[in-house]
Amino acid sequence: MQNAILYECVQTIMSIEENGGLRVLAINILGKFLSNRDNNIRFLSTVLVSEALTVDSKAVQRHRATILECVKDSDASIQRRALELIYLLVNVNNVKPLAKELIEYLEVREQDFKGVLTAKICSIERSKLFAPEKIWYIDQMLKVLSEAGNYVKDDVWHALIVVITNAPDLHGYTVRAFYAFLTSSKMLTLVL
Repeated sequence: MQNAILYECVQTIMSIEENGGLRVLAINILGKFLSNRDNNIRFLSTVLVSEALTVDSKAVQRHRATILECVKDSDASIQRRALELIYLLVNVNNVKPLAKELIEYLEVREQDFKGVLTAKICSIERSKLFAPEKIWYIDQMLKVLSEAGNYVKDDVWHALIVVITNAPDLHGYTVRAFYAFLTSSKMLTLVL
């Protein structure tokens, strides 16, 4: 009952346009809801957090770690909503740590969610707005290929090849990086 009342209060606060202090309070309550044990509360809070992003993304950014934990949730609907939220939270300042966290999560993720997660990671990394530099992009894509090679779509491969082709100054680095990637123990076991 208490959560239902808080939820309604949060919805009301979010509908009020000119009250930043109350809005931050409402978003903080949503952050607590994201940590709740009840799947329904967590799912509903992901819905409201996505609405809150359009109003006050800065306040939502403070709950990024909690949202990342929701990506690891056992409930598939919460995972997908949280992944969408993370995708919307990515900016120039946080792309590196978020991409790193998501790639690390690829290692332990079960197969049914791996394709969706891989697509989002590739989309984040391919974005010209967020990729800090070409070397970072190449390194991250090699990590994704290492963890989820079969789930990487052809257009991602094409985009990587275009980046490499258009950066002749990085050809030497790229060859060494690909060589290390292909000779890694994980790749050797795939070949054998």
